[in-house]
Amino acid sequence: MASYWDRYWQARTSRRRLLGTTGFAATGLAGLALVGCGDDDDGGDSGGGGNTSLTPIAPTQDASAPQKGGTLRSLTNIGSIIDPHRTNTPAESLAIWGRVGNTLMRFSTKEPGLTEGDLAAGNPEVPGDGLTVTFKLRPEAKWQNRAPVNGRAVTAEDVKLSFERIKDPAITSPRAGQFGNVLSITAIDAQTVQFKLKAPQADLFAVMSDQYNFVIPKEVAVRGLDAIKTAADVIGSGPYELDSFVAAQKFVLKRRADGYWRPNTSWLDAFEYTHQTDNQQVANALRAGQADVGGLPVDLVKTFEGDKAFTITKAATPTRECLLINHNKDRYKDPKVRLALSRAINRAQVYETVFGGGGVVGGPMTPAAPFWALPEAELKKLPGYGDRATEIREAKALLSAAGFPNGFEETVLTVTAFDTEKVHEVVVSNLRDVGITVKTENVGTDFAANFLPREVKREYNLATTLFLSGGYPDAQLLLYHHSNVKEIGTRNYGDFASPELDKKLEKQATIYDAKQRQLLVYEIQKDLINGPGPVWMGSRAVFGVWSAKVRNVVAYPFASAFYEAENVWIKS
Repeated sequence: MASYWDRYWQARTSRRRLLGTTGFAATGLAGLALVGCGDDDDGGDSGGGGNTSLTPIAPTQDASAPQKGGTLRSLTNIGSIIDPHRTNTPAESLAIWGRVGNTLMRFSTKEPGLTEGDLAAGNPEVPGDGLTVTFKLRPEAKWQNRAPVNGRAVTAEDVKLSFERIKDPAITSPRAGQFGNVLSITAIDAQTVQFKLKAPQADLFAVMSDQYNFVIPKEVAVRGLDAIKTAADVIGSGPYELDSFVAAQKFVLKRRADGYWRPNTSWLDAFEYTHQTDNQQVANALRAGQADVGGLPVDLVKTFEGDKAFTITKAATPTRECLLINHNKDRYKDPKVRLALSRAINRAQVYETVFGGGGVVGGPMTPAAPFWALPEAELKKLPGYGDRATEIREAKALLSAAGFPNGFEETVLTVTAFDTEKVHEVVVSNLRDVGITVKTENVGTDFAANFLPREVKREYNLATTLFLSGGYPDAQLLLYHHSNVKEIGTRNYGDFASPELDKKLEKQATIYDAKQRQLLVYEIQKDLINGPGPVWMGSRAVFGVWSAKVRNVVAYPFASAFYEAENVWIKS
């Protein structure tokens, strides 16, 4: 991943004259991120906690005032690395640091898809050329009253050293490459920090809101590689403190003794996490009242449906199903054939049958990024998203116009991993409906060793696959569709190429004004649906089952541990 972002920013910097720098808003707003946002990973996992199509995405609001007290008990997979800049697992980042710490910017719960200030007092100042980003810090933000910081104010030097630590090759942070575009960081004064960029980067604020990019005290940051090894090293500015931690067993967080600097928040006395990876055991614990929340797959979630003792939540994820098309093959150089393939896929069937309603139909931008993804009403106007009879009829007409009135035979690559083989069965049936006969080549169960190399080397004609990337435009659109596959579109494994689209992709990446950028991002998605590169189907969902006594539960399709830390409470 680091190599991708480093090459990407280097390439963009070299083309600055082509992009132009006019028209940037003074206030920068950017996109949405999810678990692992920005990580350049292939593959995904359909388990975990979040929201479901079984219930609307809505809070369990209570008319009475929140009550202080109680311990929220959760079962999850607990790893061993508690350094937020070095871990790659949600329990150690979200569940610990999402309650102990703060990020400079965070994702908005009022306008999902946009960002807002966390330690930053608000959105940063961005001058006309887009190369200087200046943040003012909240003067009320204070570190927990633990040595060596002892409750002092959060300063610009803390922010500077935190991001420099993430960038430092010696720290080996998986997120180092996310900040490859940052040229320098300067603490202007105690409350002002300035980032100099190599090129305008509208998604910088979404990257800063990542679940791993927490600000830590300068006294900890300067300790280097092993700065955060024990619970005593975990010092944050957030509402809770890490009381104890035992790898692969249990950890406990307690409300900070000196009080959180955001008033009228953090209602719980404690969070208690116990290691458990068996989904059936999680379900059993919930029913026995031994846990208050757990993430479950859809089949087990359905067993709680209709039970008033529980609340079920659902959220789309950035894990996206895809029919990958090799544009180097003569047949698929014809856009009519590619569009026929897209119209043949019954996206709703994928999520209704394979995932039992655990997913959301979508296009090139994941529905997990609601501000940036095309609204459902717009999708329904586009080819591939209409009624089934029309789509089949139009697909056949396109194939006939391309010289395949009777369809054709094709070999489609797939893998038995992450339920991809089940999605493939639907794809095979859908293609048969328009006259395309499929021979399946299944490479086995090892996604990383057997399947991904075939994609990267373009050793396929069509491939049923899935991808996982951050929920903001550069990670979803530019990464998969730009024709410069060596430096920018490094996951454009089908070699889709459109010079006109390249220009739009590059331009949207530089627009700091969110509303202005949204218009172009919408236009790009429509282009990619009308003239497909890959055939995108939608996104999977994750589910959470909560005890009904836990109030103000809301499902957000991004890293939102801060919301729970500040707003969730237990009704006695």
